[in-house]
Amino acid sequence: MAADETIRLEIVTPYELIYDGHVHMVVITAADGELGILPGHTAMFAALKDGEIRFRINDDWQILSSSIGYAEISPDLTIIVVNSAEWLDKIDIARAEKSLERARERLANPQTSILERRRSNNSLIRATNRIKVATRYGKERKQHAEL
Repeated sequence: MAADETIRLEIVTPYELIYDGHVHMVVITAADGELGILPGHTAMFAALKDGEIRFRINDDWQILSSSIGYAEISPDLTIIVVNSAEWLDKIDIARAEKSLERARERLANPQTSILERRRSNNSLIRATNRIKVATRYGKERKQHAEL
């Protein structure tokens, strides 16, 4: 990849460096909607909401489910810091559905503490997002494989 055709991307969580390399394009779920980033992008910060991170290397798209965080964007480097990120192929839909059901049960219980309600709400958001991303791209990949 020619350096002027790519942008360096770093994706970081509090626990690990998820990705560090050069890509052709990045798409993030910003608070205001999706934001596409190409080499030479204007410097800026973006607040991120639960959603996804997609990036393209040549013609191959890599996809992650991601949580809230922020992106620091410059013309040749994008740093994405999120609370959590999970590669599409690592998402376990059955596990996410069980997590979603547990969160709903805790939120429906009037005995649940305020702290546990906050945790349950966060679990509900993460599980819903994982299911959404896996379903969206899982179906697309299956359709392409059948062609």
